[in-house]
Amino acid sequence: MAVGQDMKNRLSLVLALMLLCGGVQAFDPVEYFDKKCSSCHTIGGGDDVGPDLKGVTERRDQKWMMRFIRESQTVINAGDPIAVELFNKYRKKKMPDQDLSDEDVLALLDFIKSGGQGLEKAIASKSALEATGDEIHRGGQLFSGEVALAAGGPACIQCHSAGSAGPLGGGTLGPDLTQSYSNYNDQGLSKVLTKIAFPVMDQVYAGKALTEAEVYQLKSFLLKMDREGPAGKGAQKKFVFLGLIGLFLGFGAIDLSWRNRRRKSSRPTIGESE
Repeated sequence: MAVGQDMKNRLSLVLALMLLCGGVQAFDPVEYFDKKCSSCHTIGGGDDVGPDLKGVTERRDQKWMMRFIRESQTVINAGDPIAVELFNKYRKKKMPDQDLSDEDVLALLDFIKSGGQGLEKAIASKSALEATGDEIHRGGQLFSGEVALAAGGPACIQCHSAGSAGPLGGGTLGPDLTQSYSNYNDQGLSKVLTKIAFPVMDQVYAGKALTEAEVYQLKSFLLKMDREGPAGKGAQKKFVFLGLIGLFLGFGAIDLSWRNRRRKSSRPTIGESE
C-alpha cells in the first residue's frame, strides 16, 4: 500500500511539473469559443453567420453535437436531416472541423450551456454604410496589395477575387468574396476579418492580425464590390482585348522571324554567283 501511495505521489508531482512548465496546456472553453467560434456564433445574441447557440444543449442530443462539432461536413454529407437543414438555412457556410477530445467538447458544451459567462461582448463596429470614399478606396488598396497591411500579412487578392478588383481578377485559392458582405452581414464580416478563424487563414495570419482601421476599410470596400456585383462584360472584354493584343504581337514576332529566315535563304551562295 505504501509503495502504491508513493507512486501516486510521484505521478502527481510529475503532472504538476508538466503543468508548471507548460508541457500540458489546459483547455480553456472561453478562449477557444472566442477564437474559433464567435466569428460565426453568439450565445444569446441572435443568429449571425451561424445559429445562436443559446439553449442548443437542450435542443440537441449530446452525442449528435459532439460529432457535429468535430466533423460537421461528414455529418451533412451523410444526409443527417438536422445537419442538412441547418446547412441550407445558413447559406451553406461550411464550419471547420474542430480537433478536440471528448473532454474538450464537453467542456465547450458546458460553457455554452452556462450562457457564455466570461465571454467578451461582440465587437462594436461602425457600419460600412457610413464609410467615406477615402475609406473605401483605402480598402481597395489593402485588398489588392497596393498598400501593405500593417502587420505584414499577405494581400487578400493573392488568394481571393472580389468583383472587378485587380486588372485580371484575383487569386483562386480561396472563395470569391464579391458577395461576402451579403453573406456575412456587416457585424459578421467585421468579426470574420478580426478573428480570422478559418484554418488556412489562421496559419497565414498568425501574429499578423488586421488593425481595426484595416478591418473597417476592407469591409467598406467589400460592400462596394457587393453592390457592384460580379465582374461584368466590361472586365471580360478587357481580358479578351489584352489576349488579342498578345496574340497579334506573337504572330508579328513569328512573321518577322520567318521573313528574316527567308531573306537569308534567298541570298546567292558563292558558287552560284560565279
